[in-house]
Parts: sequence; C-alpha cells; structure tokens
Amino acid sequence: MLDKGQEKEYPEGRFQLRFYETRKKMIYEDAGDRPGEAVQARARKMDLLLAKAVAEQAGVKIEEPVGRKVLRTEFERFLTSTRARGSLVAAKAYEASVSEYLAVSGCIYVDQLSSDHMDRFHVALRDRGMSDRTIHNRHSNARAFLKFCGLDVKKLAGDKRPRFEKAMPEVYTPEEMAELFKAVTDPRLALTFEIMLKCGLREQEAMYLEWKNIDMRKRVIRIKKNEEFGFKVKDHEEREVPIEGHLLQRLREYRKAHPEYKLVTAYDGETPDGHLLRQLKAVVSQAAIGCGTCEGCRRKSLPECEHWYLHKFRATYTTMLLRAGIDLRTVMKFTGHSDLASVMRYLRPAEDEHVQKRVDGIVWQVGQRAK
Repeated sequence: MLDKGQEKEYPEGRFQLRFYETRKKMIYEDAGDRPGEAVQARARKMDLLLAKAVAEQAGVKIEEPVGRKVLRTEFERFLTSTRARGSLVAAKAYEASVSEYLAVSGCIYVDQLSSDHMDRFHVALRDRGMSDRTIHNRHSNARAFLKFCGLDVKKLAGDKRPRFEKAMPEVYTPEEMAELFKAVTDPRLALTFEIMLKCGLREQEAMYLEWKNIDMRKRVIRIKKNEEFGFKVKDHEEREVPIEGHLLQRLREYRKAHPEYKLVTAYDGETPDGHLLRQLKAVVSQAAIGCGTCEGCRRKSLPECEHWYLHKFRATYTTMLLRAGIDLRTVMKFTGHSDLASVMRYLRPAEDEHVQKRVDGIVWQVGQRAK
C-alpha cells in the first residue's frame, strides 16, 4: 500500500475506511485484512454515501436497517473465520463457490435467501458444463456458509447435492516421473516435486516447509505449522515422514549449497512459492509429455494437460506405500489422513503385478491353459 507516497508492504494489520459523517465528525470502519475486501468495502460505502447525499437533496432520508445481516459482510466474516483456523485451501474453495451462489441469488440481506436460490445455483453451474462432482462440492460449500449465517440449512439447501460415482485417485507411473524429472531444469523445483512425491506433502505443507524441521540424522521430515506465515497443518495433525535415501542425498547437497535458506522450497529461501501448479503445467507443456487427449492438451493457446496436478504426487505416494506392503495405519500416520477409509481409497490391488500373475494362473475353462 502507499504510505506518504511510498509503496510499502505490511505483513500484519487491517484496513480501515475513513469518512466524515458530518463536516466535523470523522468515522473509522473496519474493512478486513485483505486488499480485495477493503476495495469492495470502500466501493459499497461510497455508493451508500452517494445515495444518502442524493436522497437528502430530494428531501428523503435513507435509514440503514438495524440488526439486519448483510450477505457480503457475513461472507467476508465467514472467509476470515476460515482463514483464522488455518484452512487456507478451504477458504479459496469457499470464496469461489459462495461468490457464485450469492451472485445467482441477487440478494442483499441474509433473510432474503430461499430454497429457490439453491435450485438456480445448480442450474447455473450445469449451464457452465460442470460435473456432478463439482456441483456436489460447491453445494456443500454454500451449505457451510448458510450454517455460518445461522440459517435453516435443511430448509434452504436440503440434500439437493447430485450423486456421483467416486473415481479412484489418479497416480503417476514411474515412466511419467522419469520424464518429468528429466524435463525439470531448475534444481529448486526438481527438489520440491521430489519432496511432494516421496513424502506425500500437500501443496502448502511443501510451500512452508522449514529446514529446521528436517532431521538429516534421523532421516525424517516433521510436518508442522509455520507461525510466521500463519500456516497450520490440516486437522492440526502434525506428523513425521521418513526420507527416502536418494531424496536425503539431494536435500544434503541443496542445503550445503544454500546454508542461509530458511524455507526449503522458496525462491530465495524466504518467499513461499505459491505458483507450483503453474510451473508444473509449464514444464509438462514445454517437454510435450501431456496426455495429448484431454481438453486442456487440445487447446491451441496455452495448452495445459489436465492429468498433471500437484495432489497427484500425494496420491502416488500413498499408493506406492500401500503397494510396498506398509500397513494402513502406518500409511495413515505418514499421510496425515484422518481415517482409514480415506487411505483405503488408494488401494489398487487390480494393478498389482503379483495379483495379476495369480489371476493369469486361474484355469477359467476346461482345456484352456493358464497364461
């Protein structure tokens, strides 16, 4: 922001609106802690003050409703509350879903919402070509906001979420990983992707990973909160993850080359890299290792393969641990999943070579030899 004509960054603090209620009485109002929210609050306040001025000239007085909740204000409180819990990824999902829901509703106040608005929300999402799974997730996000507002969720949203078949998690093949790491020329980016693949880290866990939480002697990475950046581990479950041998050697070499760095995967050891997905897509595109058949690959301008994404490293890690014979509860401890059912989704026995050999050994018909 500008401070006395000079651009300055303030990592902490909140924005305030300053305006005159009368010629002598100055008022300050809280405008949140995000620039976007502050700009929106400023625009709304300017519209209101202008409307009041025009009304006064016409001899009309505008009375602001007392005790009536404004949707946009509640929405901003909802996002602030989510971020305060450390759920930064959830906050992004809520922001996208609820913004669409409010836009479709066209309402200003919380008490104006009705069940028809959720129906129209679904129709709008379908018109945009969204899948049942995506609509299901966005419906759930909107429900969370309604609950935050203290509304009757069952009445306004019910259980109108479309049902969908849960797809098996996608994983990378060893061949794909060989092609990727051959194509990555930036040592920092290569190390980041290798950590995510071989330790199963979520995107933000990798972004805020500190060197002090890597124990080279014990060969473990401790996934912990980073108070400096306000990062908290999902479900507040801190954990330890073993480091694979080749990765351990690369970590030692990188640390030796950059002893002053605080963050492992940061550009300069200090600034978290929030563009990992964009960089992964760029590497895949430049190396021409995308699937070549998805809609993203067929796009002429800025092609991006839909089958390459960050969470797939984590899915591959979980699957590989299970294929290696590590028991479910141990895998759950390493990945930080909250229940066994979530881990079991990564069991893929049909793709196991030993299982396939046993299936080939079954005599299915008389006179037919097993392969």
